[in-house]
Amino acid sequence: MVILMRRTALLAVPLTMAALVVPPWAAAQQSQGTTTSGTTPTTTGTTTPTTSIPAYTGPPRISGLRLRNVVTAQQGHARFMLGLTSAGPATFTVKITSLKDKKVVRTITSATDEPGRQVWFLVQAVNDQGYQLPSGPYSVVVSATDSQGRTAKVLKKSIKLELTPPRGRLDGFTVPNLPAIARQLKIPGGGQLVTALGPKGVLVTAGLRRGDVITKLNSLDVTTPGQWTAALKALPADTAVPVEFRRGAEVRTGMISVPADWNPAPSYEKTFPVLVKRNPGKLGFLLAAARDRIDAGKPDDAQKLLDKWPQGLRTTGIGQMLQGEILLDKDDLKGALAAYNRAVKADPNLAPALLGQGLVLSRLDRTAEAVPAFQAAVTGDIGNAIAQAFLAYALIATDQFDPAIAAATEAVRLDPKYEDGYIALGLALIATDQKAKGVAELKKGLLLMSDQKRADQLIAENLKPNHP
Repeated sequence: MVILMRRTALLAVPLTMAALVVPPWAAAQQSQGTTTSGTTPTTTGTTTPTTSIPAYTGPPRISGLRLRNVVTAQQGHARFMLGLTSAGPATFTVKITSLKDKKVVRTITSATDEPGRQVWFLVQAVNDQGYQLPSGPYSVVVSATDSQGRTAKVLKKSIKLELTPPRGRLDGFTVPNLPAIARQLKIPGGGQLVTALGPKGVLVTAGLRRGDVITKLNSLDVTTPGQWTAALKALPADTAVPVEFRRGAEVRTGMISVPADWNPAPSYEKTFPVLVKRNPGKLGFLLAAARDRIDAGKPDDAQKLLDKWPQGLRTTGIGQMLQGEILLDKDDLKGALAAYNRAVKADPNLAPALLGQGLVLSRLDRTAEAVPAFQAAVTGDIGNAIAQAFLAYALIATDQFDPAIAAATEAVRLDPKYEDGYIALGLALIATDQKAKGVAELKKGLLLMSDQKRADQLIAENLKPNHP
């Protein structure tokens, strides 16, 4: 598996600031209307008496099913939004039936009673066994039952699911060809260093070897880590696309047609020990071998590999960056921050370390300090949508909404398939009282999100309170 795809997942999950909770400024706006961020709303002059509306106590009533007639989504990553209006609290059940064979293929039940009014679901378009639903017509039925066992009249709608071509997966393991790695190998910097290849895979067939540096993928520049991540997510499966790579100073090209990303990635557990032995002291292979163990969920094994590095390499920016990645994977935030700080001190322009530094500062609720770290990461890797999105989150958390909108907009431009760009943009727009636009961006981000737990939290805390 290509390492930078995992880097994205690692960064997207543990965010503890704006993306996962309603910050104080948002809560204030939701309850008080327009307020100044960071201040306590006050009432002056006369007040208008209000008449309280009795709570609804009748049986559940549901209406206004919001669901597209045609749902178009990428095969392997298909999901859709479903909304409705409810009078009174209830537990909701969504049943999806294939109209081709008249079988129920998916049943979703809300975990607890929803309070009513706006109700939204992010529906992963898979069956109850977790397999992608095929293209075709489906019936969606929504029912509601309250705590007294009373039921609502069900809502029904037929939809058509249309799947676009799936995302592809490379059968090679790469690391960024960072300046220190390039200097050691005596090659130009930039691009993605190929450190391992799947046996008889598409990259091998295209003529690539270990030590080559990929510079373009499907005609997209992949000089920086951020560009590589975006290009991987845009890589189509089962479609011939060009790949450009350098071997020394020579530029070569080939054609690849990669399998869909639900196919298992090659295992490099036995490969890297051999490669490291053949390439002693080579930072690129040492880094790749350790990151492969992190990807496998074995950070302790990665630590053992790092401990074997020569002292002169362990104290480099890359060595300390790897130490930060290992400790972050083990949720040792203070240790990770110390390592990232050492990495940045050793190499002030090491963009991945700056990004890690900003992430850990954010998780430690030191968001004001995270802003310059993310800004430096953006400067060091201008094509990195992750850095731009997390900069936007940090700016939102520090009440800098206009710069946050700019950063999030750039994240979306750089990688239209990255959910956090849209989520950050939506939150920033909501913070500036542009709720309709903000909700629209939130929905775009949710439709790209595979983390159902996080999606449910965003829906509950950000989408529902602000939906028109």
